Amino acid sequence: MKALILAAGLGTRLRPLTFIRAKASLPLLSVPFVRYSLQYLHLHQVEEIVINLHAHPDTVRKAAGTSYRGIPIHYSHEPEILGTAGAIRKALPMLNAEPFVVMNSDMLMYIPLAEAFEQHRREGSDVTLVIMREDRFSHYSSLFFEEFESGPPRFVGLQPGKGQRYHYTGLQIVNPDVAKLIPSDRKTEIFGEIYPNLLQDKKIHGFVYDGFWMEIGTLKEYLQTSLDLHLQSLPVALQPPGVEPSLISPEAKVEQGAQVTNSIIMEGAVVRSGADVERCIIGWDVTVTRRIRNAVIVRGVLPWYILNERQLHEERL
Repeated sequence: MKALILAAGLGTRLRPLTFIRAKASLPLLSVPFVRYSLQYLHLHQVEEIVINLHAHPDTVRKAAGTSYRGIPIHYSHEPEILGTAGAIRKALPMLNAEPFVVMNSDMLMYIPLAEAFEQHRREGSDVTLVIMREDRFSHYSSLFFEEFESGPPRFVGLQPGKGQRYHYTGLQIVNPDVAKLIPSDRKTEIFGEIYPNLLQDKKIHGFVYDGFWMEIGTLKEYLQTSLDLHLQSLPVALQPPGVEPSLISPEAKVEQGAQVTNSIIMEGAVVRSGADVERCIIGWDVTVTRRIRNAVIVRGVLPWYILNERQLHEERL
């Protein structure tokens, strides 16, 4: 079994952090995001991994390396970003002739991959999308599936009307013959352009999952997820080995007399004695000397971003 990790995105919702590094290389409890995906794939006996790259590719290469716990890692670099479908098409020569996994690099989940593959084979599916009931995810865009008394739900499109609303987890199983139908010479999106056009000819099914799932999407979600996981750790099997989980990087310095509360402090950062930091993300090599609340500070990019919803909305515009 092989897998493609999608890590080429611009990470616009995590700016200004992603002005400097790729989203997949940002730390979550002092471990790069992408290593949680690698640990999940290792847990499920994936034999080879491809990671697609675009923005700040060297930061992902440094975070992931050339192998993970004995699993070879290859890279598919996109000089021009190709979208969720184009990325699959470009990486296809490295993914072989068997069904393969495609997953986003910014998720934490415990999806039973062997069960999803078993359903994929049993139903003769061309694509299996791992989905969750929509009730928990009303603020996300949704996919729609037709449900049956027996057998898995069948994907029917993006528009409300026919079918039941589900949330896509960011993980799918894809047959190579489907990937070959994706144009190889331009940017394409898998749900907006490819799958809706295959509904008549291909079996696109859902595998319904009801378990642990988290995404690191916006600055507020990134901070809150970090705080939540610091209080209640991930299952041991999902934790990448070798680093003690911490909100404060082992390569950061918090001087005696400094106060840090509910904040992420990245490597190279210094919080001076007398400084008071609360609900902040302090970026690489930043020195803090005063009282700061609800801010993201990144050296050499922009002075600061406030983490309230109004300001985030204005920045997204």
